Amino acid sequence: MAEVAAGPYRALLIGNAHFRSEPELEDLLGPANDVRKLKAALTSPEVGLPWKVTERIDATRQEVEDELHAFFEQAAPGEQLLLYYSGHGWLDAYGRLYLCSADTTLGMLRARAVRHSYANELMEDCPARAVVVILDCCFSGRAASGKGADAAALFAGRGRFVLTSCGQRETAKDATEEGEPSPFTAHLVAALQHAAVDGEGNVTVEAVRQYVEAQLRGSGRRPQYKAEGQSGRVALAHRPVPIDRPADASRPLDVRPLFTDAQGVSDRPRIETHFTGVVHVLLPESLGTLTVHRDELVTALCADEPTAWWFARRGLRIRRRRARLTGTTTAAGGVLFLLPDGAGTLSWSADQLIALNQARAIGSWPVTPRPTQHYGTRVALAAVDPVYRWIASKTWKLPAYTLVWAAALTVLVELAAGAEDSAVPVAVRTTAIIVLASFILVSGLVVAVSAKLFLLAIRLRRHLQLPLPVHRMLMKNQQVLERAALWSEEEFQLAMPTRFFSPLVHGCAAPFAPEAPVPVEVIGVPAPGEWAVIRTPLGILWPTGRVKDYDLSLTELTDGHSRRSPNPVMLHRTNTPAVSNSPL
Repeated sequence: MAEVAAGPYRALLIGNAHFRSEPELEDLLGPANDVRKLKAALTSPEVGLPWKVTERIDATRQEVEDELHAFFEQAAPGEQLLLYYSGHGWLDAYGRLYLCSADTTLGMLRARAVRHSYANELMEDCPARAVVVILDCCFSGRAASGKGADAAALFAGRGRFVLTSCGQRETAKDATEEGEPSPFTAHLVAALQHAAVDGEGNVTVEAVRQYVEAQLRGSGRRPQYKAEGQSGRVALAHRPVPIDRPADASRPLDVRPLFTDAQGVSDRPRIETHFTGVVHVLLPESLGTLTVHRDELVTALCADEPTAWWFARRGLRIRRRRARLTGTTTAAGGVLFLLPDGAGTLSWSADQLIALNQARAIGSWPVTPRPTQHYGTRVALAAVDPVYRWIASKTWKLPAYTLVWAAALTVLVELAAGAEDSAVPVAVRTTAIIVLASFILVSGLVVAVSAKLFLLAIRLRRHLQLPLPVHRMLMKNQQVLERAALWSEEEFQLAMPTRFFSPLVHGCAAPFAPEAPVPVEVIGVPAPGEWAVIRTPLGILWPTGRVKDYDLSLTELTDGHSRRSPNPVMLHRTNTPAVSNSPL
């Protein structure tokens, strides 16, 4: 762990869950767990700051005020203080916020509850270099609002920060189960562990606020935040700064997102990565699967909104229930997906997106040995790959073309059979037969071509389901011949057709420069008579036929404007499947 800035860090955590003197104040499930989990996070070595924590559970009004007085009066100029409260909040007739204690009675609110302004008065003379106040209670947004001025202006000195779980007139949400924290505090704890770090490795108050706000987006509650003095640059935790490294096909690439469930608990779920660049995030059985293409994730680096697909786990159906999700870019440069039905969130960090983009740039991508999410793979590919979408459409176009052709043929036969008995003039009948026969001839050719493409679509659909070997090779596109020449340092000298990269389908010529070889990965068996696809930095090259022999010499293959030889670093053969189980 890197060294952090010197200076004492003190925290006072207060949780009140039981209110024995007031029946109208329901007992709460969260406060004791909130204090326990927040204390564990602050004192964990992973957080990296030497927090000294004091906790008080179910204390009376006098005990809470005594703790507050000692906490602020004993502060030294170099200290950083954190005050946290979880419990009931209450407003009096004038809209002033009170923090309820174990002996609070609503009929004697001023005498039996802690005025929030009391804490403000103690902070006015506090010499600490920074004070952070975090409130998880109803109406806590009042603590982040002042009369006509910035709320933090209530505090003297510099570096005063207020973060609340809800707005001025909103109620906070309690935990739903025994032993669990409230949603707000659960996300607060997760922020200390997972929020973005700055250039010095600090998880700042501002980063925590952004993380918590992103996690609660869509919940109906929006945390309130006010800062004065240091603009949120005060650190609450410290982690090592991520080091940007170039993507390396020999090193595992971790593309597992961070899943945060409805209770605020975060974890890295199991995933599958398909050779086409599709990522399947496999959430617990009761939830479902999120499927997203690597190229969609990378668009978030340009501040675009990526698209993913959510497949809910339900009973057996003809088609799985799916929903299209739009991700949002986070302030730290990552991407966040809010799952339906309150299932939680999935997020990729900016460092992961950069690593994905680097892996794409060199045409490298980890592959799960036996993919299982076949339907999700096809849905994602059809959305991002126009060539695959064109191929896949033949599975339903062939029956339609065949039906039209059969109908036209039936009409022609009927017209010819009833020619003698028909009252239609011979010239008209002859013209109709010629037109219909021409249509049948043309549509028959369309059906024949579609039948070939239909078989190809079935073949490629089966290809998507197999665990296949990956071979690093060099490719040179020969646009005139509509084929790609492939070779390696060893015995491979092959050719594959590339007609699908045509203006008809892709809207442009094949996106591979013919002048120089391009490093690619061949998915499948690179041998004559076999089916294979080519993975390139610009996407998947889908073949129109089988691999063929290619007898040209390396000199002829590499003959271009520079007449240079292929890079031997890229010419190595891997006879085993490129498999990688999670974590990748």
